[in-house]
Amino acid sequence: MKIDRVFVDVDVQNDFCLETGSLYVKGSPNDLYRRLTAHAVARGIPILGSVDSHAWDAWEFGSNDVPPPEDATKPNFPDHCVKGTPGWLKVEGTLPPRFRFLPNVPEAPLASVALDELLQGKTQGVYFEKEVYSLFINPLADPFVRDLVAATETPPEFFVYGVATDYCVRAAALGLAERGYRTALIEDAVAGISPEGVARTFDELRSAGVRITRSTEILG
Repeated sequence: MKIDRVFVDVDVQNDFCLETGSLYVKGSPNDLYRRLTAHAVARGIPILGSVDSHAWDAWEFGSNDVPPPEDATKPNFPDHCVKGTPGWLKVEGTLPPRFRFLPNVPEAPLASVALDELLQGKTQGVYFEKEVYSLFINPLADPFVRDLVAATETPPEFFVYGVATDYCVRAAALGLAERGYRTALIEDAVAGISPEGVARTFDELRSAGVRITRSTEILG
């Protein structure tokens, strides 16, 4: 199958992207996210994505006394992206008409179904639930991406966008590049937490071989 491009939508969810969200990332370009989604649907470009998904008692929330894992520090974030709440939902207009959400579990028969559907054009988007920064913390993501690339005539380029540049976007782009996939970051389709963090992230991504581009390359 011929797939030249794959879009990677990182955490474009209400709690991060709307001003009313509990962890709003200032400057989130929501209209551009909608345009990218519409463009992908119109041209049959597959969308992969991540969605932050927590239970009410997530260890990283400051509202509870659940201890962090041994190798982590509790960040005491406000409650956010609790699965099933309005803040967890994708920003309106950023889901294609047909999509799958894959849970953060070691195995799921639905993953192979979703891959087949994506390759056949029956499903237009597949979103991986996660609890920390990296898309690849979901154990279904790595084999899914690997099998997707293996099924294409030539390796596609992955175009990453979303929030936040210096956290989850960084983790997704580096995760793809470190696995040897051609990766581009759409610099006007991201928003970050701090200018210093964003600058460090861009330097790190360039050093890892990630190509920096703008939405005009895709949308014209």
